[in-house]
Amino acid sequence: MFEKRRCHFTHIFELFVRYIYAIIVITFSIAFSIAGNITSDKELVNDVKEASGIVMSADSLAVLAVVGVLLLLSLIMLLYCAFKWRYTFVSAEENTLIYESGKFIKKRVAIPFEKINTIDMGRNIFERLVGTCRLKIDTGAYSQRQEKNNAEMNLVFSLKEAEEIRSFILSRAELDSRAEDIEIGKTTVAAREPEWVIKAGIGDFVLYGLTSSSVWKLFWIIIAGIFFVAEIAQGFLDEALNLVMPYVEWATDMISRTSIILTLLGMLIFFLITALISDVWTVIWAAIRFYEFRVAREGRNVIVRYGLITVKNYTLQVRNIHALIIKQNVFQQMLGRCSVEAVCMGFGDEKTETALLLPIIKTSDLNKLLAVILPEYVTEMNAHPKNKVGIYFHVVKPIIIWGAILAGCCVACSYISGVSTLVNALALVLFAAVIVSGVLSYKNTMLDWNDNVVSVQNGGFKKVAYRIRSDAVQEVQIKTNVIKKQFGIGSYYVHFHGPRMNNTSISKNISNQFFTELARSVED
Repeated sequence: MFEKRRCHFTHIFELFVRYIYAIIVITFSIAFSIAGNITSDKELVNDVKEASGIVMSADSLAVLAVVGVLLLLSLIMLLYCAFKWRYTFVSAEENTLIYESGKFIKKRVAIPFEKINTIDMGRNIFERLVGTCRLKIDTGAYSQRQEKNNAEMNLVFSLKEAEEIRSFILSRAELDSRAEDIEIGKTTVAAREPEWVIKAGIGDFVLYGLTSSSVWKLFWIIIAGIFFVAEIAQGFLDEALNLVMPYVEWATDMISRTSIILTLLGMLIFFLITALISDVWTVIWAAIRFYEFRVAREGRNVIVRYGLITVKNYTLQVRNIHALIIKQNVFQQMLGRCSVEAVCMGFGDEKTETALLLPIIKTSDLNKLLAVILPEYVTEMNAHPKNKVGIYFHVVKPIIIWGAILAGCCVACSYISGVSTLVNALALVLFAAVIVSGVLSYKNTMLDWNDNVVSVQNGGFKKVAYRIRSDAVQEVQIKTNVIKKQFGIGSYYVHFHGPRMNNTSISKNISNQFFTELARSVED
């Protein structure tokens, strides 16, 4: 047990930062109204000058009013955050963690240790500098006034206190679940370093960066940067354009006089240079984000820790991990690599949260690594054969639809501006992409199940496989239409319990003869 303790005082400033956006919006909405009245009221300006003895223009007085309102609201909000921190406590009673807040309107939350799903210890760069740690406790419970993505407790402690509280909670939860005699009479339990069974190296970071970089994302960042510069430095941009335009005109003239092959070659060179820059940046980002990535299995818990600037350190209870998501983009499929995420109650319900288990590994090593940290999810895929009629819906149907659309676009462009080799070439590239996507979609669609896990896989260029714990499946559906019914196929929808409102995996155009067997295995 431990007595009431207050979180670290720096929590005041972190609370204040959360409200800074609201302060700015309120300040500008109020202050600009005041400033407008000041600049239009000459008598008021003269009165202020006489009272203060300071000579200032109406515009200067308006700016002073805006700054004054901003400082006043900031001071009020800072005092509110300090008051909130002053009356926020954490303690433990018997088998329960107690979280109290408020002076006039008091809130008291009792969280049984065995109901705690996740313990997230995150540290941003400010918290690392001051030696603190954000401790988030989540049970994954809903309430009428609380959205699902809010943790029951989200406070900042010193790193030592956060580790002690985490160790205490895990020890008590282990005691309550196993009902064994464990000595925990002390107020805290000493934190110890987990035995890491999986560690990521520099080669993993490089491979992750090379297979997950987004050239188009970098392209749009460059475009956005150009528009930003255009807004803040119009004159500078005009001068730069005057210097660049002769070269642009020269390039345009050269393109008009050369063949389409040379034009495409130039575009390809530009794309490769952009891709190289994107790859380098993604590798650096991956090395910073996943620095010292480690995974450990301790009893009924999985512990994950990584990060250089912002450190992530979260503990997931195995009983609350309801599914695994194995992801592969087209490059990772070609290289036989994948990343693994956990679907865990109480973690991953916020947009910035991802319960990442393995950033990138060999697909062939997946079951071997899972056997160490999560043997409950070791399984093989594709035990049930696919219906070959699915080729029509995955491949032939998209080819017919997109072929008609692209052909129509080419005819329309040739009618408007004459025959365009470039448009026809782009149409052929897109048509080839449709064919490849359809083939991959048929190849990647799989459905399998055993006594412990339901496996659902789908996707074309982006392949996603779900391994869902059987007792977490809430509902199994199969949807079909008149045509698909004649061929005996349908799309399987497996709804499962998870942190988000909609947790569904889909496997399209699979033989409907497996539905009854799958539904019975889930019921059992």
